[in-house]
Amino acid sequence: MTVIDDLTVSTDLAREAAALLETDSADVQVTMALEAGALADAIARLSLLPRRSWILVASSIEGLIETVGEETAERLLAVAEQAELAQRPRPRLDW
Repeated sequence: MTVIDDLTVSTDLAREAAALLETDSADVQVTMALEAGALADAIARLSLLPRRSWILVASSIEGLIETVGEETAERLLAVAEQAELAQRPRPRLDW
C-alpha cells in the first residue's frame, strides 16, 4: 500500500497566501521545481502500475490537476474510488 498524504499541499499554500511573499532565491526555486516534477512523475508512474493499492490525499480535483497534470489526474480519477472527507481543522494560533 502506497500512501501519499497532502499531495496538493504546495499548490494549496500558494493559493491561500494572504500576502505577497518574498521571492525565493533561484537555487530554492530550482530545488522546489525539481521536487514538484519528481512528485508528479512518481504519481504518473504509480497510476500506470497494475494491481497496486494506493491512497492519494488531495484537497480538490483542481489541485490534483494542477499538481500532477491533466492526463495523470484523469487516469487516476478513472480508476480511483473517491471519498470526500471533512476538512481538517485549522490549528489555533492564539498563544
